[in-house]
Amino acid sequence: MEDPSLPQGPDKAPFRFRRREVPASQVSRSWERIAPELGKRPHRKPRRTLRLLAAAVLVPAIAWGGYMLYCNLLFDNMREYHTQYGEMKQVMLPDSSTVFLNANSTLRIPAEWKSAESRSVWLDGEAYFEITKHPGAADARFIVHTPEIDVEVLGTKFNVNMLEARTTVSLKEGKVQLTAKSDISEGPKVIMMKPGDEVQVDHEKSRLREAVNTDQIADWRNHRYHFENTSMQEIAAIIRTKYGYEVTLSPEAAKRTISGDLYARNIEQLSNALALTMNLSIEHANHKINISTKD
Repeated sequence: MEDPSLPQGPDKAPFRFRRREVPASQVSRSWERIAPELGKRPHRKPRRTLRLLAAAVLVPAIAWGGYMLYCNLLFDNMREYHTQYGEMKQVMLPDSSTVFLNANSTLRIPAEWKSAESRSVWLDGEAYFEITKHPGAADARFIVHTPEIDVEVLGTKFNVNMLEARTTVSLKEGKVQLTAKSDISEGPKVIMMKPGDEVQVDHEKSRLREAVNTDQIADWRNHRYHFENTSMQEIAAIIRTKYGYEVTLSPEAAKRTISGDLYARNIEQLSNALALTMNLSIEHANHKINISTKD
């Protein structure tokens, strides 16, 4: 709920200084303390202190202003596609490439695509890409930017999934070069992927899996979940990310794992399927889910 005391509107700063009445007695006492000092010559130390205080205020303000300017310049001429919790969307790009957005995801693309330049999009969430080749262009690259990695492709089909701190790229067709943005202490920073490869980047670690089932990497488009020794902590993360529910696991439920396939079009069907297959008690209340064992 928005605070009515805060200034509203895109051009307003999200704060306001509030005026407070000062009692007359407090004003009188303060005046008595400073009056004897008015006739004295000011020292350099207070003046230096004022300069330091001014710098302490101005430097963060300038840094924040620079950051906001960068964001505005970057996304000023962008077209944005967004999905709500539990929603999916298919997006046709200007070059006839297709993007399938999973729930709670955002895709930003340039408002104008230039044929002589590389094609770049910005993703937050999960999406499956079917990228067309760019014949005749000087730079045929297609680049997907995420907070943690850049994925550079030619003509290909691949899935990008950001699940909390972990980003996963799964390649179905074509060729992909994945580059981690942060320093990687364990595993390669740049990975050239081939069909059937899956790369996970988590904090400062990268891991390559080969020969994954590429027919299942984007089966979420058909409301299917494929689990392979998947922990309940990871399933809770999926529920938080895709449906926006706060999930609480009992210590016993948190230790359980599941392997198999589930079909669920919404959170109710997913909860019922998990409860039946894993013998769990799953309770919904006020957009919160409590999961415990029945044993």
